Amino acid sequence: LRVVSTAMLEGTENGEVEQTMLDVANAVVQEGGIEYADGVVASLAYLRDRIGVPRDMRLPAAMQLRAHLNWAAGKILNAQDA
Repeated sequence: LRVVSTAMLEGTENGEVEQTMLDVANAVVQEGGIEYADGVVASLAYLRDRIGVPRDMRLPAAMQLRAHLNWAAGKILNAQDA
């Protein structure tokens, strides 16, 4: 979640943020295994699906958070395929 928050603030195009997320994704897959990585992806999806608008945040902010959670989950899934 720290990398997701940084990506929201600095952008996913930032090379340092991108590399940090790739490092995290590879560590999740290599050190935790496929089942652990699946659990992390499921947790990100759970958080993404449970963000309440307007209870938790306004729509534009929620859309950005959901998009960045999807970005992080995608990086982990790509690391599984590699």
